[in-house]
Amino acid sequence: MEIAVIGGGNGSYAAAVDLTENGHHIRLWRRDKDAFQAVLDNQAIHVKDHNGSRTVSIKLASTDLKEVVKGAKLIVIPLPAVSQQSIAKQLAPVLEDGQVIFLPPGTFGSYLMSKVLVDEGCKARVAFAETGT
Repeated sequence: MEIAVIGGGNGSYAAAVDLTENGHHIRLWRRDKDAFQAVLDNQAIHVKDHNGSRTVSIKLASTDLKEVVKGAKLIVIPLPAVSQQSIAKQLAPVLEDGQVIFLPPGTFGSYLMSKVLVDEGCKARVAFAETGT
């Protein structure tokens, strides 16, 4: 499955690695280019966990949100609730019909994000899924 992972924290990197190792095509976006440079240069994430140290190649690492979201069936956003409004504004012009936005944790983020998308004029028909905290 084509999956976009949005964010640059440990949760986003862990999601990108886990989903890649489970056979999905992952596109990872982070807004902070300087902090993201090693991943951008290598198109891979170096990980150290219970399986040891390894480098996991991902399909795409980019600071271009449209490039990462285009064609993704699932958009995973493992970011704090305080970032959901800002991310929704950035996603509004690039979302496509049929995409699913997954917020782990959600903290009622699906309500907030759907309101922001409407306020920003987003016409894409998307679905939301979220977990509690």
